[in-house]
Amino acid sequence: MKARQGTRKRILDAAGELLQRNGFSGFSYQHIATRLGVKNAAIHYHFPSKTDLGVALIRRYRANFAWWIDQLESQGVDPVGRLEGFFDLEERYLREGKVCPLGVVGVEHAGIPDSMRRETEVFVGELLGWLTRTLDEGARRGVMTFDGTSDGKALTVLTSLQGGLQIARVGGPEAFQRVVDQLRAELGMPVERALRRVSAAG
Repeated sequence: MKARQGTRKRILDAAGELLQRNGFSGFSYQHIATRLGVKNAAIHYHFPSKTDLGVALIRRYRANFAWWIDQLESQGVDPVGRLEGFFDLEERYLREGKVCPLGVVGVEHAGIPDSMRRETEVFVGELLGWLTRTLDEGARRGVMTFDGTSDGKALTVLTSLQGGLQIARVGGPEAFQRVVDQLRAELGMPVERALRRVSAAG
């Protein structure tokens, strides 16, 4: 049983890497099999169709994000720290030469299977819900300021980050950093907090 679970995890790891580098339509079971040194049948055992694999990948991203949120809450991280952590998550994709999973399936949304599309829509809803709650709390505590509604600003933050990652693939990582800096300015987030984070990372 453990061996089967280990194989399933390895398949998801490889598929996730390929998804974020080549897109969902840019890889096949043969690419995964070659990378892992297994037969296609081993992949089909765990994921009978590529649709099953795609749905499992999105559910995995959802589970990982839910775990990350739980960690922040258990550590008592404040709204500014939570948002800075989210900026870090997105920037990590850039450092690793990957595209955010939402960016990948967003571009391919019309062409991915219906079940995968629905799973992605749920994921986006969960992410926007978390951003909205974080902005709401930040405003109540007086550590964030913004015009309009919190849900509207959440959508602006998410689309700005996604667009920044896409532009950075052409214009370089400094383009993404400028987007993040602009978001911080618009939200009235403390610059010194960001500088301490950068210094610690260096």
